[in-house]
Amino acid sequence: SRMVFTACCLAEFLRNLGFKAIACGNDTALSIPLAIDAGLGELGRNGLLITEKYGPRVRLCKVLTNAPLVPDEPIEFGVRRFCEVCKKCATTCPPGAISEGGMISEGVCKSNNPGILKWYVDVEKCLNFWHHNRTSCSNCIRSCPFNKPEHLIHDAARIFIKAKSGLLDWALVKIDDTLGYGKQKSVHGR
Repeated sequence: SRMVFTACCLAEFLRNLGFKAIACGNDTALSIPLAIDAGLGELGRNGLLITEKYGPRVRLCKVLTNAPLVPDEPIEFGVRRFCEVCKKCATTCPPGAISEGGMISEGVCKSNNPGILKWYVDVEKCLNFWHHNRTSCSNCIRSCPFNKPEHLIHDAARIFIKAKSGLLDWALVKIDDTLGYGKQKSVHGR
């Protein structure tokens, strides 16, 4: 991907303007909490950033700087409430790393940072599954109802979710299932 190149170019640009700037991935600070604070999206049950346009299909990096930037505010467009009802990422997670239960403030493995009320992902179960299968899984991304391109029916569903009434959330999950979204495709054509 070009994200590292882009972050490095932005950091260099800021340094050329006379500011301090450090381009980084998840090594210097956690990207998802910073992205949420910056108003890029909300945290989903799957532990990923869910954006309005791309759902969980984003990769993050950041630039830390002392430039006097105007901060954005966190946004809310119904992800948390919808994730409480949906649970598709949890039910399709082969190692069971994503909880179907409610939000908690204690981590579920030693790799979690406790103290925030959220759904914690057992990243060690996830990583062990990757090692055992010698590839990544991404079922949590594939099965997420926010993982849909722009289209009339998907745009209408996003409008209902953003309305935050919650009345149609369960129906939207059932429609998503009925239409076959998020199902694993057979590699043998069966």
